Amino acid sequence: MTAAWLLCGAAPALAQAPAPESPPTVEATAQFTFLDTRGNAPTQSLGTGGEVTWRPGPWTHNTKTVFAQNESEGEISARSLTALFRSSRSFTPRLSGYGQYDYLRDTFAGVDQRHVSEGGVSFNALDTPRQKLRWDGALGYLSEQGPDDSLNSATLSTGALYSVAISETAEFKYEPRYLLTLNESDFWKFDQIAALAVSINSVLALKASHTIRYSASPPLGFETTDTIMAVSLVAKMSRR
Repeated sequence: MTAAWLLCGAAPALAQAPAPESPPTVEATAQFTFLDTRGNAPTQSLGTGGEVTWRPGPWTHNTKTVFAQNESEGEISARSLTALFRSSRSFTPRLSGYGQYDYLRDTFAGVDQRHVSEGGVSFNALDTPRQKLRWDGALGYLSEQGPDDSLNSATLSTGALYSVAISETAEFKYEPRYLLTLNESDFWKFDQIAALAVSINSVLALKASHTIRYSASPPLGFETTDTIMAVSLVAKMSRR
């Protein structure tokens, strides 16, 4: 009888699934891209960037920068610098609030400086070991300087971050973002980044990415859409 009670008491403990592993306290990556083409139309492409995520308790702080440049026949034909800082605090496993600052400099696209500060909420619509989906919604303020004029406006933005583990060594991420300028509705913007990363080992990975930046009303003489395609070597580290 005693053995039966012991077995009955142990059965629920054996049936419980193991608790999901918490993410690392600190994660950091550094990436580098270089392409050199010689011959009839010599070109050089350079890209570098980094990202750091820190998770102290209920808070998550994330900062990242990306620099890209293209040189054709000895002349620079494209150059951009982006930076982002985001702090968020979890209220429930699915809901959190955040503040975010975005910076863009891309003179070849007619953007001398773009600053966007915003605050909003995030909802984890999907959170499994294989797939994750986060929705964002925020109010903010944009200040943009172009070659001939400037734009200052309150903003309404929405975006998402979707990631899926294709295999044990490959992960795909997609991050779209829509920004509506409330003072000048014709100046809305849309950005998206799609990236596939394949691990080489525990430290290094190869990443192919495709970035689109769309501005509904660019400065006179500039195109509405800019794209960046890159294949990068990424080094990563983490600490619990």
